[in-house]
Amino acid sequence: MELTTICLTALIIGFLLIGNSPIQMPREAWGYTLATVFFAVIGGASFFGQIIHTALPALRQTHDTPEDYFEHIAKVLYHGRVKFSAPDHHFNREFGICCDQEGHCISCLDLQDEEYGEIQAFSRMLHNRMNSLERNKTTAEQARMLEDAPNHPLRPGVPRPAEYFKILQSRRELPVSAMRQEFLDVYHKSKRYLKVVVLMGETGSGKTTQVPQFVWYDEYASGKIVACTQPRRLAATSVASRVADEMGVTLGEEVGYSVRFDDKFRSDISRTHTRLQYMTDGLLLQEALKDANFSEYACIIIDEAHERTKATDILMALLKVAVQKQDGLKVVIMSAIMDADKFAQYFGVGQPFNVPGRPHPVDVYYLEKATSDWMVSALHTAKHITDNMPPGDILLFVPTIDNVVECCKRLNEKLANRLHALPLYAALSRSKQTKALSQSTTGTRRCIVATNVAETSLTIDGIVYVIDTGIEMHSSYNPRGDMETLESAEISKASARQRAGRAGRAGRTRPGVCFRMYTKEAFDEDFAPEQPPGILSSSMIQEVLQLMSMGIRNVAGFDFIDPPDTEVYLRALYELNAMGYIDDHAKITPVGKMGAQIPVHPVWYNAIVEGQKLGCGVEMVALAALGSTQDPVLLHPPRVAVARVAHSRFTCSNSDHITNLHALHAYVRTKIQDNMDMAQWCFDAFIDQRVMEEVLQIREQLKAKVQSMLDAPLTSASFDDEFELKIRKALARGLYTNSAIEKGEDVYMTVHDAVPAVVPMTSALFKQGYPWVVFDKVACYGNRIFIENATAVDPEWLASVVQDLPFFQDGMLSVKRDEARTIRQSYVKESLDAARARLRSSAN
Repeated sequence: MELTTICLTALIIGFLLIGNSPIQMPREAWGYTLATVFFAVIGGASFFGQIIHTALPALRQTHDTPEDYFEHIAKVLYHGRVKFSAPDHHFNREFGICCDQEGHCISCLDLQDEEYGEIQAFSRMLHNRMNSLERNKTTAEQARMLEDAPNHPLRPGVPRPAEYFKILQSRRELPVSAMRQEFLDVYHKSKRYLKVVVLMGETGSGKTTQVPQFVWYDEYASGKIVACTQPRRLAATSVASRVADEMGVTLGEEVGYSVRFDDKFRSDISRTHTRLQYMTDGLLLQEALKDANFSEYACIIIDEAHERTKATDILMALLKVAVQKQDGLKVVIMSAIMDADKFAQYFGVGQPFNVPGRPHPVDVYYLEKATSDWMVSALHTAKHITDNMPPGDILLFVPTIDNVVECCKRLNEKLANRLHALPLYAALSRSKQTKALSQSTTGTRRCIVATNVAETSLTIDGIVYVIDTGIEMHSSYNPRGDMETLESAEISKASARQRAGRAGRAGRTRPGVCFRMYTKEAFDEDFAPEQPPGILSSSMIQEVLQLMSMGIRNVAGFDFIDPPDTEVYLRALYELNAMGYIDDHAKITPVGKMGAQIPVHPVWYNAIVEGQKLGCGVEMVALAALGSTQDPVLLHPPRVAVARVAHSRFTCSNSDHITNLHALHAYVRTKIQDNMDMAQWCFDAFIDQRVMEEVLQIREQLKAKVQSMLDAPLTSASFDDEFELKIRKALARGLYTNSAIEKGEDVYMTVHDAVPAVVPMTSALFKQGYPWVVFDKVACYGNRIFIENATAVDPEWLASVVQDLPFFQDGMLSVKRDEARTIRQSYVKESLDAARARLRSSAN
């Protein structure tokens, strides 16, 4: 009772002070301030909550309390200097703040009309606090205050979504959240020439979703973009969607993504409005062609750096230079494994910033004996889990998309109504990806059958069990034959740990379980510690041209974290010189600068330009798009015979390229028809609908780019007797560096490397016996070398269209290692000499 009397006395004193203070504050706020502080000190937090609920409305009604005063009170509350408790989750209606027992804001009540102005004022205060954030000087407390607010700090008067605070609570449980201030301290300490932070975060640490948000608040005042790269499109889009939910915003506004052929931005908002942007590393590399200093960005975060994709390694090399040139640019390299030490050494930043993973145990089981059929073992394991193990979804890793489809088919047939198998791979449609990533609502156990796309970044709800086949598709590159080899091989120990880490993340009540379809002995002895970087196992032709277009003359001396072999550079320079993209002094030519700009392999630029001259520019753009994806025509055993009948309407017997073009035209014609079931049409025609849609996207993007570069509309060929001839001539001009001559029995020898390769049975040229062909590439599958996508050409075309280049001159042909340096393939010289003679004869 005495305490109540004292507080009421303080209230009366406050009234008396109003208007009588010698110090002029806005609208005589001294009295309110003294009364409020007196209540807080004397009455305690709980009593203050009760008094302010009744006293402040009276003050407002009596004395027209200023709006900024209520903002001040809200600031006091949110800074934690004054807290009030409400055991029954009542709230301070003056500000629409719902508090828990510890005084932390957890939601916002539906306001009455007369209270709406107050919440608007409070929201404006939050917005002002966002604008008052100082770049690279924010604290974790400041950011949490804004995250805890009932209204969105960037949208005055707009309450947070209902699910926001539930998600916020789960975010705060992530290991990296507890280290937010420590991370900011390291991030702030980076100096002018040392503006890089290397972070090693274990699986489940939350680095992919949380660190970009930490940086977003810290860089908000810069007005620039915070980018976070991902090695795969699926990861970029799904993580962006998750982060938008966590921030309580609409995907495409404050948070967006950019991947090949898909940007998520509102059309009425400029790109700079989306301050946090997830993107693929390849897309950011394309942007670097226009701005190698990354001047639009405040910070670039390279996530999953341990995957060492070719684009990631090139980006790191470019960023190492850019941070020294571009004021204000910072870089964060995030890795999930011990490669972080190597990154720290590369950037010269000392020890990595380490974030532990979530401490959930995973029980790992190996096969007792090695299996000769991993698929059978994996399917049996899935059945065992379904029959005998407690509830929980399964994640099954397989090497290829075909394996994904086959496993899903078998599981759904054998375990119908008990297990629902779903596919997951990068090229899957968005709706099917979302279905796989979302937790089941039916109660039926799921088995997500995935390629290695599910190893990192993605959060797949409900996974308790992992079945790891230990196999993936691995590519390598032989620069001497300009040949790729694709084969199944063991994953690395690092990948195995990543896969096991996906188990048990659905809950913490019991351990996750990982079943490995290989023995412990094989894991210890046969699995490499890490997979080789992509830059060491692929061609560098396109990348060397791109780097040269940025002004990097000595590409072989460029500071990559793991530089490619010298032969890889020499092969790239040789090919670029043969295309006319660099001169004999390794200096990029005007044509080379144009070729570097197109979003497909530069070999297609010459083909498109020649097609434009011949009147088939549109068709060559379509072929370039087709050559940049998987083959859309499905001709896989054992249904090749049936598929050939379906494809007979598309087939051009002397060109795989034109065959695919006919299929594309048929797809487009069918698509524009009303009430057409495209899925059924594609099934009957043995056409991959997903690939066709991607081709159409590439075609439109490339068409716009080329028309802009040429400053002219593209020509299109009439479908007449000259249609196929024009296209084949244009292909000869573009692909002449990939040419081969028949040696017999469907075996061709590449002109310059003398590599024997066969025409596959799926080719339109199979058993046709054309003397000369041009092709997309030579690839090795298993123990056989194949020519991919071939078109028959006349040697006269090769001799005439490249007469200004030395590619087919005698001095450029492959020679033997004898004293006379005899031409290795004399029949190549004989055929070319005969073609030149015919050209001279016709000219006379």
